[in-house]
Amino acid sequence: MNINGQRFGVSVALERLSDNLDSDEECDSECEGLERADFETAMTATGYGKYNYLLMLAMFLPSWGSIFDVSNMSMILPSAECDLGLALIHKGVLNAITYAGTISTAMVWGFVSDVYGRKKLLIYGYLADSLCNVMSGVFSQNFWVLLVFKFASGCIMNGPYAISMCYCAEFHGEKHRSRAMLFLGLFSTVGNIAVPLLAWSVIPHTWEIVLLDGLFVYNSWRLFLTLCGLPTLVGFMAIIFFPESPKFLMSRGQNDEALLVFRKMYTMNTGKPPETYPVISLENEKNIYGSRKSMQQSMSSDSLDGWRGVLKGFSEGLKQMKPLFLMPHLVKLLLVVSIQFGGMLALNTIRLWLPQLFTIIENFDDIGYDDTKGPPTFCEMLDISMIAEANKTSLNSTTIDPRHCENMVVDKSVYINIVVICIVSTVFFIFMSAVVNILGQKNILLICYGVSMICAVSLNWSANTMLTLFLSCLFVALTNISVNALIAVTVDLFPTTLRTMSVSLIMMIGRCGSLIGNLLFSVLLLHGCVAPLMSIAGLLLVCVLLTLFIPKPAGGLK
Repeated sequence: MNINGQRFGVSVALERLSDNLDSDEECDSECEGLERADFETAMTATGYGKYNYLLMLAMFLPSWGSIFDVSNMSMILPSAECDLGLALIHKGVLNAITYAGTISTAMVWGFVSDVYGRKKLLIYGYLADSLCNVMSGVFSQNFWVLLVFKFASGCIMNGPYAISMCYCAEFHGEKHRSRAMLFLGLFSTVGNIAVPLLAWSVIPHTWEIVLLDGLFVYNSWRLFLTLCGLPTLVGFMAIIFFPESPKFLMSRGQNDEALLVFRKMYTMNTGKPPETYPVISLENEKNIYGSRKSMQQSMSSDSLDGWRGVLKGFSEGLKQMKPLFLMPHLVKLLLVVSIQFGGMLALNTIRLWLPQLFTIIENFDDIGYDDTKGPPTFCEMLDISMIAEANKTSLNSTTIDPRHCENMVVDKSVYINIVVICIVSTVFFIFMSAVVNILGQKNILLICYGVSMICAVSLNWSANTMLTLFLSCLFVALTNISVNALIAVTVDLFPTTLRTMSVSLIMMIGRCGSLIGNLLFSVLLLHGCVAPLMSIAGLLLVCVLLTLFIPKPAGGLK
């Protein structure tokens, strides 16, 4: 499962993977004796082996970074309630703030990575994100400090995740690139499972270190936040030992440096000395990336003319976007953007609130409940708990009154439930990837949105934890599939020159939906359980109706 919805074209990748699995010979006779080669030819000549395996190993833990950053707040909210004075609105803000950070830097990282290179930004980005997580665990003694660290983490990690995909792709030839991207997606899936597993092993332990007469407190949920910095810390240490992307070096005209990288890869993959690498020189590709080169020169200059060059480059980028906002593409863009907004709002709102909701169910006190009506439903338990929540808040209903606050006991079963949901989502995702060509992407979207809507409505009357878990598994699994399936649909709908920009736009709007959903859910929950769940169900119904209007693409992938 990929909660950020950043893995797209899954079915295409799987098809390419199946074509490549049976043929691992890397460089046949046509690679021999090459005097001058372009990037793809030079990369093919390096072979496929130890270097690629080590690179994928180095990418394993840091690929969890964005998953940890987005999800770790949801794991600590029940435990941190009294420590930080968290009312429901605060919990919604903490769930949403990382998305605010990713949205605010969405347009920046692509430009910067083309100017300063992949490796340097990965090193600085991973280190900065790791420090943010460590400091959020150590120094977050109140809500506002934690909020600042989480916003900063979102701003930072938005770049390294996308850059790492690009960096990894640029160390693989066309033959193996799809396989590498697929494995990076699988690594992220493992990250989704690792978050609740880590929370399960750390947070339920009740211990704390108190210093300076209570001014500094360090306990299990803060340790959990600190440990969330480990994946990107490992990434920082690993990337130091890898070179800059040869694709980037060639785009800068640094062909000699790129050739050294190719030779190093060749030696590690084949065991042969670098002198036997068949490529003697590389073609000049810097003219192909002329606009990037001008950006690089502009950014490296402190003069006014340099910054004018940057603005000119940005203006050129806007011109490339212009066709998206003109007919006939505008209607298609508005359609997929609206659907993705609703789908990601539904997915990431329910997903990030599940630990809190399961904790409420596990701690439900039925004193005052009329047993003659039968066992309390999911919404009845939440509504009764919300009354208790209101009694804990001060008169302005924005802060917890410490005199009446007692932390909920977070049972290990809460985290086990989240692990189960992540595993089920992964299984569903793999299954849907296998049958996408049989059912068709549009039919998959209709099934996912329709069944998810039924699950959201049914949650209102769920009468036990197992049924709630079952409905939650279905909901999260299917909405996650829909987010990724819609990206594949978008790739089919738009021409090659507009695909990257269209996918970036729908993902940015989708993250806006995630942010808004988490904020509104906390507000609506104060007015009863039915309102937020039925609102999400209604939004999914709109997604179903809009999906019916998705046109058939003019052709296959171009």
